[in-house]
Amino acid sequence: MATGEPPPDLRTTYLGRYNEFEAEIVLELLREAGIFAFAKHEGTEPDHFYYSKLMESERGVVMVDGARVDEAKKIIAEELPKHLQSIQEAMDHLEQPPD
Repeated sequence: MATGEPPPDLRTTYLGRYNEFEAEIVLELLREAGIFAFAKHEGTEPDHFYYSKLMESERGVVMVDGARVDEAKKIIAEELPKHLQSIQEAMDHLEQPPD
């Protein structure tokens, strides 16, 4: 998953490992900031069940433009918790019985 076509000389850097749900939010936040990012394993691709227990899966690994990794880390540190909290509050609200 990427934002547009990267320049041919772009070097990517490991940003972090997130669960599948968080990885999608991370990618969205970085796209909104104009930072090239992609997941090493597309969330729509099946994992290899027979190997995933033996080998660490790449699912959830996010790579970003190496020149903007510090900016990406700052955005994720500040914005990801807010987004997750907002989603949790919405889910809690949906689970409440109607008045």
